[in-house]
Amino acid sequence: MWLDQTVDLLRDGYVFTARARRERSSAAAAQRPRYAVTVRLLGRPATVVGGADGVRLFYDSTRMRREGAMPQAIARPLFGRGAVHGLDGEEHRTRKRMFVDALMDRERVDELLELADGLMVEALQEWRRRGGGVVYPTATEVYGRAVIRWAGIEVPPEVEARRADDLAVIVDGFATPVMPYVAAWRRRVVCDRWAAALVRETRSGRRAAPEGSVLARVAAQRGTDGELLDVHTAGVELLNVLRPTVAVARFAAFGAVALAEAPEWRRRLADEVAERGSAVGGPLATAFAHEVRRVYPFVPALAAVATRDTEFERCPIPAGRRVLLDVMATNHDPQEWPEPSTFEPERFLGTGAEWSAPFVPQGGGRPESGHRCPGELVAVGLLALTCARLAELDGRLVRGQDLGWSWGRIPALPRSGVVIAVDAQPSVG
Repeated sequence: MWLDQTVDLLRDGYVFTARARRERSSAAAAQRPRYAVTVRLLGRPATVVGGADGVRLFYDSTRMRREGAMPQAIARPLFGRGAVHGLDGEEHRTRKRMFVDALMDRERVDELLELADGLMVEALQEWRRRGGGVVYPTATEVYGRAVIRWAGIEVPPEVEARRADDLAVIVDGFATPVMPYVAAWRRRVVCDRWAAALVRETRSGRRAAPEGSVLARVAAQRGTDGELLDVHTAGVELLNVLRPTVAVARFAAFGAVALAEAPEWRRRLADEVAERGSAVGGPLATAFAHEVRRVYPFVPALAAVATRDTEFERCPIPAGRRVLLDVMATNHDPQEWPEPSTFEPERFLGTGAEWSAPFVPQGGGRPESGHRCPGELVAVGLLALTCARLAELDGRLVRGQDLGWSWGRIPALPRSGVVIAVDAQPSVG
């Protein structure tokens, strides 16, 4: 306990908590907890929890808070200063209501998905002309351009693509030492200034934001004091709609890997598109997307701070201690997920498992009332339509590429970005 393990966390990434539990259990009594383990990070003890019971504890607002839980060195480049992620109580509920109203409205979300699907179809047509493409950068640009337009931000296409790349760099480097981290901070500064300018122009009337759009909502958002959010904070929250949407491109790359490894599901998804006449909202594609989010690495852990003395699996957690929810272990808990390492989308076909306690790909609970990302419908919808479109594409993985990823690199991504070859089609006319 007196040895700080921050360097180990940076080195081990997603497997840090698993190794910590294994090392502790080898020297502990036979009755030690299954999930609870205490480590020392940034000079202070932190307790790791997991499983369904750990999720319930972690999201119990009477025992946990979010304010001050995430180290600022990570939170600032990723979420931005003053973001909703670090709020609690009425202030959190008031701020999050804006995101829920904008991102949990199925009619509005469907508009975004249809827009993204149209852009994805255009991108894959370009693949056919070129003889192939790379999933990750393609999804990054498609998602970025779609969400910028959907948010009510009218800018030239080249600006859409540039901002999509900026946001992808922020996600790529926020938890990685040295150069990627520096790059993430540089893009954060650029994006903060851009978003603040959009809010300022909207409030002054120099920019027209469609009624009900994300830009319009953010520009008009008020705090618990009844005052408009300051321009910087409003811009930060605008980016907290755009950035997570672009981040889903990482799941798209893993989804392409899953399709290649599960050819029967590729056929099922392609048949579903043909039968429905649409790649948006298919039940099979949605179940496939959920299983991609359960199996493949994205968020390694979430942080909270205990507000009063409590315990988990006989492990004391004093007030003021940082608590980490082990996301990977929870999504692979053998007591909750039979054969957890097996990729099986049937788990999510009409079962409601996507709202269960042990499923925490991007936070737990309901987005409306808990801390799960309110962009749940957006993330799942984008990933599902992308997997569906890739399934119907007559493509194949390029041989020799590196589809592996580093468990120590947060966030993870297949090293090749997933390169797919497609039989080139001659242009018409």
